[in-house]
Amino acid sequence: MVAGVSSSVLRAQGLSDCGTGGSPIKFEGVLLTQTVPVVGRMFMDLTTTTQLNATVEDNLQIRKVTTRVADNYQVPCLNGISGTCTVEFCSALTTYPDAVCTLFPADVPCSCPFLADVYVNPSAYVTFTSEWLAIEGGVNGDYITRTEIVSNIGTPEETILGCLLLEYALAAV
Repeated sequence: MVAGVSSSVLRAQGLSDCGTGGSPIKFEGVLLTQTVPVVGRMFMDLTTTTQLNATVEDNLQIRKVTTRVADNYQVPCLNGISGTCTVEFCSALTTYPDAVCTLFPADVPCSCPFLADVYVNPSAYVTFTSEWLAIEGGVNGDYITRTEIVSNIGTPEETILGCLLLEYALAAV
């Protein structure tokens, strides 16, 4: 996820695990940012606990779908990782560390394999960059981003291993 400008406001609304009961990857946390005027880049502060019940290696995908609620507008893929994008998990760790690694504790190597463990980060954040200002219909609005960790994507064996749902509002001021 990503949005920001010379001056913007982000209102956090919710973070939840949207995976099934038996998902091997679980998320929980709290959005700490309620309303933040920001000059330059915008950050959504949150606490995260990520439980990996198996080591994450190659061939897992991150599938993100970001939708503006008012008009059901699906935000296109911005800068390769923000908005609605599908990227290989291990590649995302090295290619987009500012977007992915900030969700994990700083002392955890942000590379594959990602070992099975419980990762707690009380100072996690998501960055929003200026590309969001140019989206169709403008940036203002409520958004939902559904992020899935998927194996065998696009095949009959496709399996969603974990799912994180973020609900938030963006406003340029």
